[in-house]
Amino acid sequence: MKTGNFFNSMDNVQKTHDYILSHWKQAIVLPKDAESPHMYVKPFLPPCIDGPFKNLYYWDTFFTNKGLLADGLIEEAKNNTENLIHAVNLKGFVPNALSDHMSKFCSQPPYLHFMISDVYNAEHDDEWLEKAYSALKKEYAFWQRERMTATGLNRHYHHPLPKKELIDYYDVVAGERLKLADRKSDEEKCRLAEGFIAVAESGMDWTPRFGFCGDTILPVDLNANLYALEKHLAVWAKKFEPHESSRFEEAAEKRKRLAEKYFLAADGLYYDYNYATGERSSLRCSAQFFPFVVGLLRDKAAFLRLADTLSRSYGVLCVGKTEQKTVYQWGYPNSWAPDNFLAYAAAKAVCEEETAERIALCYLETVSAEFEKSGRLWEKYDAVCGGAATVNEYEVPEMLGWTAGVFEYFFKEVAAGD
Repeated sequence: MKTGNFFNSMDNVQKTHDYILSHWKQAIVLPKDAESPHMYVKPFLPPCIDGPFKNLYYWDTFFTNKGLLADGLIEEAKNNTENLIHAVNLKGFVPNALSDHMSKFCSQPPYLHFMISDVYNAEHDDEWLEKAYSALKKEYAFWQRERMTATGLNRHYHHPLPKKELIDYYDVVAGERLKLADRKSDEEKCRLAEGFIAVAESGMDWTPRFGFCGDTILPVDLNANLYALEKHLAVWAKKFEPHESSRFEEAAEKRKRLAEKYFLAADGLYYDYNYATGERSSLRCSAQFFPFVVGLLRDKAAFLRLADTLSRSYGVLCVGKTEQKTVYQWGYPNSWAPDNFLAYAAAKAVCEEETAERIALCYLETVSAEFEKSGRLWEKYDAVCGGAATVNEYEVPEMLGWTAGVFEYFFKEVAAGD
């Protein structure tokens, strides 16, 4: 990773920081102006100031909130979180994005508990936390009821959909996003669409990590996330429902045992597991940092092996290089905000402070160097060559969202005092 010239590039980093600070509030959307106003109770920050992504997207919001909180914008982070809590109370789950259309298909990685924790740690409002805890139990019930497998671990899937919806979904993804030219029967399209939507629920649409069969995969990051959710519920239950705490603690311990059974390989890392074929993946990816972040794995040597595999001159890869010909935007050589954040958080968790600092400084350099050239932030970058990513599945709009969020978080962590 290139961090040797960081202090020479500090002017660019500062300019990017100043731009983000001046644009956070310009991006705010009022509930009345949302695509589905009834799904919002507070103003919110979508991923883009302008462009197609004008709803609140579920897992994006965690990373956006990290930056808002780093910049002292607690109310804005809390508003985003309250909209997601409202969605749970309204729908019984958090949709992929807070719109009626997106609600039909699936959820996204369950980061709400982390957002609730971050807001609570900023304000220490027990009355607010109790209401949030009540909603969080509903979300947990959704994942345990709708996304559980016979293994005792969870997968991504989709909501019940009529045949025509599945066929239409396949046609959009295969034709417009992945540019697949092959012809399929309606039955084949429906089956593949189920896998496509499951991958979309992972947030990584699309990726060689899952290929086209996301609904048969037990994802490492999803189950590590749910482990942390169970741990949070156990802690907060002690405040509000002491009799429930042991239930969540036992669920977390059970998940830990099962994760070791299905995910743990000889190199000390967790790998995704296909429960339909009984095969464990061999592809290294940024999702494998998650078990370190939440304490399921603690082996520093294993972390360093993963970090070495995925680190490039301009950021952390989302996946290692593969021979697959399909163009995936969550594939090599792309680097997204979550990839860099999870790598940083994992490094901190195993006390690899120098590695964590290098990851953060590299991201600051990469984003600010491109900002100096284009005057824009982008959703993903090229970890090998630098600059905005050129492997895309759609016309990429100017971003704020998670790119700004992780940038500001890292800025506060490693650069603000320089």
